[in-house]
Amino acid sequence: MKHLITLSIILLILTGCAPTQQTEIIRIQDLPTRIPTTTPEYNNAIEAERVITAFLDLWKRGDYAQMYSLISLSSQEAFPYDTFVNFYQSTADEIQLDNQTFTLIAQARESNRVMVFLYDMTFTSAIMGEFSDSGREMRLVIEDNLQAWRVAWSPGDIFNAMGRGGAVRLETFPPLRANIYDRNGEILADMNGRVVIARVVPQDIPNWEACITTLATATNQTNEQIQAKIAQSNPTWLTDMGLIEAQTYLQWESSLLTDCATQFDYQYTRRYLDGSLTAHIIGTVGYPDESQIPALELAGFRQDSIIGKSGIEASWDAVLRGTPGGRLSIVSAEGVILQTLVERRAEPSKSVYLTIDADLQRFVYRAISEAYANAGESWGATSNGASAVILNVRTGEILAMVSYPSFDANAFTAFPIMGKTNANNYIGQIQTDPRKPQLNRAAQGRYPSGSVFKVISAIAALDSDNYTFDERYMSIGTWNRDILRTDWRNGGHGSLTLAGALTHSCNSCFYEVGYRLNGIDPYLLPRYANLLGLGVPTGMTDIPTSNGFIGTPETKPNLFPEPWTFSDAVDMAIGQGMVEVSPLQMVEVYALIANGGTHYRPFLVHHTALLDDIYYQFTPEVLDEAHIDPIVLTYVRNGLCDVVTGQFGTASHIFRNSPLLEGVGTCGKTGTAQNQQGLPHAWFMAYAPKDTPEIAIGVMVENSGDGSAVAAPITRRILEYYYLGITD
Repeated sequence: MKHLITLSIILLILTGCAPTQQTEIIRIQDLPTRIPTTTPEYNNAIEAERVITAFLDLWKRGDYAQMYSLISLSSQEAFPYDTFVNFYQSTADEIQLDNQTFTLIAQARESNRVMVFLYDMTFTSAIMGEFSDSGREMRLVIEDNLQAWRVAWSPGDIFNAMGRGGAVRLETFPPLRANIYDRNGEILADMNGRVVIARVVPQDIPNWEACITTLATATNQTNEQIQAKIAQSNPTWLTDMGLIEAQTYLQWESSLLTDCATQFDYQYTRRYLDGSLTAHIIGTVGYPDESQIPALELAGFRQDSIIGKSGIEASWDAVLRGTPGGRLSIVSAEGVILQTLVERRAEPSKSVYLTIDADLQRFVYRAISEAYANAGESWGATSNGASAVILNVRTGEILAMVSYPSFDANAFTAFPIMGKTNANNYIGQIQTDPRKPQLNRAAQGRYPSGSVFKVISAIAALDSDNYTFDERYMSIGTWNRDILRTDWRNGGHGSLTLAGALTHSCNSCFYEVGYRLNGIDPYLLPRYANLLGLGVPTGMTDIPTSNGFIGTPETKPNLFPEPWTFSDAVDMAIGQGMVEVSPLQMVEVYALIANGGTHYRPFLVHHTALLDDIYYQFTPEVLDEAHIDPIVLTYVRNGLCDVVTGQFGTASHIFRNSPLLEGVGTCGKTGTAQNQQGLPHAWFMAYAPKDTPEIAIGVMVENSGDGSAVAAPITRRILEYYYLGITD
């Protein structure tokens, strides 16, 4: 009431209405009148203003020691230094205070020994942004023994309601994590899983010892952790004690009610509707690492918030989690809000729509799984895995990306719907599985490419003008230039152009290409491999991808003791030796060949939206143009089309009776990549339709044998499903 009377007097005098008692009012912009000579020299408004200005400036700088020296002796007796500092430091920490400014508005003498200042302050919170607290009051008193003005301080000088025993509390209200959909709107990830929140009022716990043990068991904590939470809480407050899995809740509900008088609420958790379908793409969520916590808290999230840990969940985490709303207030010990400083509405999270077609993804996974089942003991029991990628050659959209075997992403969430015990057992099996199910083979695998690399060798030879289109090579089954190499076909393939060499997949023809190009420039073939997208970043930002590796005379000494020789170029020309690529990279190469030489950034997110409002929409992004002579690309495409339809094409026997050839048409390349781990890796790369390419597709099956026998049939099934809807 006294503060209100003082402010009323200030406002009356400032508006020209003089009260009956004599009170000196001084506007900040005016100089005060001279103090009568009977008053000590230090007792003047200018000195008082200097002290309050210094005090508020020291607050801005966080110099609490100097601030403390400017408060009155009686204030220091009431509030020891450590208590004083704790008030300011805990307030700054809770606000996440970045900056503050003040403006003095008016000053008045309440008596000869007391001055009152009216001022405004503006605070900047790292979480809540900028907010103002206007019409603040601060009293200064004369300390005769110090011959100076000092602040008559109380916690109310931080925020008014703190003078009534309140404390600053920041509450944040994060929006529900958004869904992830496929390109057609099928839900792939939502927040319809649920766990139970257990809360107790400490003073109402009926059976203290039993309650501690029951809560610890149900929430998967230690007794000490439960006791610490209760000790830090006010006895009358409803206090969060932890989260309980749905299955565990059913087991312990009765005991929690009896022992603790527990109150229950629900928290929604992440759920993957088909946990293994897109696990390598969508990724998983979980608790933040310690290094992530500071930035997360500055964004308004608690350190136990659930965030994206891998895949799309991680790369698009900021979109999927939204921005928390919040309220900064002063609350009493009983939790009653005494003063609201600032409130901010949450920015809703936005759903992410993938470029993936879930039905296509499902069929691709099925086609690969059935190939393994049908292979039986021939290779199905020994091959560790396979992958397939389907890419739109005109946009870079990934329509399907399958890595086999997959895993159930639901096990890796913070509160798995299968229960923590079952999830931990499952995770243990996955992490020790020699097939490495968590590896995204399509994007991160590194393999010798075998003969699917030969398109690069052909392009390098023709585009560099070191081969002509009609130049022929006589394949006799062997190639010998100080080193002996053999063809996959005994007796060779006869006289072939480079296009025919692609169709027949003639090794000796490309041995000669590698030899000749190396003689001209040993960097020429590796340079074209880089130009077409191998050994360099894929450009994808949605999930991690491998750069692969293309050796050069410069890099070989880092791996092997002997220097580069022509044999390295000979091996590279057929995709062996110092060649490591991912299936995604090879699909990008064939997409570039199909579309005329453009390298588009591959991507997995089609758009983001809140209800019907689209916030982000993909647009095709050209990473670079290869600038390959269009005649060269047409020539190479002719050779690839004959692989499927030509009399001696290496995949013609696989596609011979396919209805694809009647109206769609496809072109492709087989690959059989030798490796040191058993059977060769089987590759097949293709694009379709033949005349107006729309998609490129790559299938790679580890340690399974010939590309034409293993990978080509899988590719045929996928293309027939995609274009003709055939599911058999």
